[in-house]
Amino acid sequence: MKMVLFLLVAALIAIPGNLLGQNLNAGTPSPSGLPSLPSISRDSEGNGMLSGLPGISGIKIGKVLVNPYVQIGYQFNGVNMSIPINAEFDPFPNVPEAHLALGTMDVALKGFNFWTGAVGLNVILSPSLTLFGSASGFLQHSFTEVGKLPISLGPLGFAPQISYTGVNLECWTMQCGVSAGFGSGYSLLLGSLWQYTSMNCEDKNINSAPHNPTSRQDFLLKNWAPYIGFQYMQTGYYRAAFVYSPLLTSSGAINCRTTTPVLSDLSYNLNQPGYLLSITGEYFLPLPPPATVSFWFTGAISSIKGRTDISFVSGNVSRNGVASDLSLNEYSLGGGASLGLIF
Repeated sequence: MKMVLFLLVAALIAIPGNLLGQNLNAGTPSPSGLPSLPSISRDSEGNGMLSGLPGISGIKIGKVLVNPYVQIGYQFNGVNMSIPINAEFDPFPNVPEAHLALGTMDVALKGFNFWTGAVGLNVILSPSLTLFGSASGFLQHSFTEVGKLPISLGPLGFAPQISYTGVNLECWTMQCGVSAGFGSGYSLLLGSLWQYTSMNCEDKNINSAPHNPTSRQDFLLKNWAPYIGFQYMQTGYYRAAFVYSPLLTSSGAINCRTTTPVLSDLSYNLNQPGYLLSITGEYFLPLPPPATVSFWFTGAISSIKGRTDISFVSGNVSRNGVASDLSLNEYSLGGGASLGLIF
């Protein structure tokens, strides 16, 4: 009977939150796509940043040129998560009609599109070698989390839709790396990215009907990925970059809890491997110094998938287990403008 209670309570409160993203640029991603890396190389003649425009050089420190920039834009995100409960139980073995089965929970985020901002710095060591770094984040607003969980009891089947209001989103990304030029306009990108995402989900509804007001979700995800990429640039005019990492690693958890009628706590870990993929394009406007302005766009996919530990406590019931093939996917498409300063 305790197992029946466990499965039923899990079905009602375990609607995990999802990955969000930020530019894995992000997002989502995370991933999500990698923030634009404007002007991260010089031309073969060593005339400085945006050498297609006469008279421009960088902030010079000895023989090193430094280019700070600010980036703003808007990003569209698609996020979904699958939690494979896939549990079956016969509370009354002699009554086939009482066979209970729970399927895989599918969760998605709606209205999860954001204004983004980033600050960055390019340090040009030589005509073919540039160090770069940036930090970026989202502008907060509320969004909606929706999910369905297939449930069957003997011949009866139903899939209630459960929704939450997402609040208190915090998502930011930092990255750094090096661009090594080769050939005419081509460069190899090597870097790493770290992303932090947290949010809360509350105001639970089941089939549009308000549910237990004490139900709440807390979501935390940290992603780290070393990546490799290639870039082609016509200095001062346009560039295109491709970035990939098969070594995305994650850590974090989804915690679902209620305090009424009893204190219940259900947790999943998010320690799965994954990958990220991003493409970026940028076009530079032919403006006189000291400002440089460009328009950029990016598209990205990030995903984590693997086994997950599950912990459930409710009253006198306590269970620990492992589920296979938890997956969290993020797709993003964004664009905006970058402003650089060259003195």
